[in-house]
Amino acid sequence: MRRIFDSAFTDKRRSFKYFLISCILPIAISPLMPNVAMAQEEINNEYRVTFVPTYPVSKKIFLTTYLGYVNIPNLKQVNYYVGAPLLVTYRINPIVEVMAGAFLVVSRPKEGLDNTEVRPLAGVKVYLPNDYHLNIYNWTRYEYRSFHYADDESLDNVKNRLRNRIGIELPLSKNAWQPKTLYALTDFEFFYTFEKGYFDRFRERLGLGYIIDPHWRVELIYHIQMKRDSEDLNPVWTDNIWRLNIKWTIPHVKHGPISHPPDVED
Repeated sequence: MRRIFDSAFTDKRRSFKYFLISCILPIAISPLMPNVAMAQEEINNEYRVTFVPTYPVSKKIFLTTYLGYVNIPNLKQVNYYVGAPLLVTYRINPIVEVMAGAFLVVSRPKEGLDNTEVRPLAGVKVYLPNDYHLNIYNWTRYEYRSFHYADDESLDNVKNRLRNRIGIELPLSKNAWQPKTLYALTDFEFFYTFEKGYFDRFRERLGLGYIIDPHWRVELIYHIQMKRDSEDLNPVWTDNIWRLNIKWTIPHVKHGPISHPPDVED
């Protein structure tokens, strides 16, 4: 009996320790960037609902699309995301996977011009092997952002962006990554725009996920977004982003569900 209680206590202590790691990671990484101005006149609240279906063509190749709805009440703006035609992920081995594809961003601001962004992208994601069921990774992506304005073609422009995310996903149950279990996630991401020549955007995320069954997952994620308008200025906290993310691995006759299915995000 004592062994049973000791085991249960150990599991709870391990889950709590993992959760602490998820909270500490963004704080530990933040000093790597310049000082952040923690307040401004108005911080925008952005609300996102995203749906990420993935089809496993094989055990190593996955086809993913991306559907999203974004509402930014402060700016009176609505955005729509569509994976078009799709994103292809090739998991070379358990440590390295590469991704390429494109998606559309359709912006409908009430106080501005409607525009459509065509965004081809390519990236690589590298996992750190460990014996603790933790997904520790570094995800680097290049994005070619082509903006098109239907009412004024003179505003059409192109931006080249590199972004890098350092993150961790950790189970909050002894039955790691099994159905009906929770997991936490946290990461830090920084964005480099080539036309500007400096890092102009930073994000810290903290979230909680639930594995409904082998094919469905749901995540609630909070982002702190920081931007800077000049290389000489410190980043300013500009946005709170609240995201409901739903992941669906489409069943395949021959291949089982994907462990740690791909994700996509603007």
